[in-house]
Amino acid sequence: MKLKKILSIALAQVAACGAVFAATDEAAELTTSVSVKTDAYVLETVAPKYPSEMLQRGKQGQTLLMLRVDASGEVSDVKVLASSNQLFSEAAIKSVKNWYFQPGTVDGVAIPQTVTVPVSFEIEGMESPSIASL
Repeated sequence: MKLKKILSIALAQVAACGAVFAATDEAAELTTSVSVKTDAYVLETVAPKYPSEMLQRGKQGQTLLMLRVDASGEVSDVKVLASSNQLFSEAAIKSVKNWYFQPGTVDGVAIPQTVTVPVSFEIEGMESPSIASL
């Protein structure tokens, strides 16, 4: 019962404050602005070089990378989040460093963003593993 009373008092205070604020001249001058944000997306990729040792052994795999896309769309700060093999990780990192992105924006201004990208290594005709199995 005490909780209902406290909530009722708190709501009444908020309502009263809002009513006082709305009655001032400053409230008429305030405008609500909503930022328009877009996320970075890939414009150009470079296929990773399949590690020869893994190809000879008939091994497929995937690597999940987190990377920073700067305001000009270039890639930096590449980190491996998951990978089925270190050789795939190395090849994926070399590849994505040459990718180019449309940078994300806020209100039309390009901003740096962090994105996550999967890189797959598949041998044609073989069933490929899922990223969830890493």
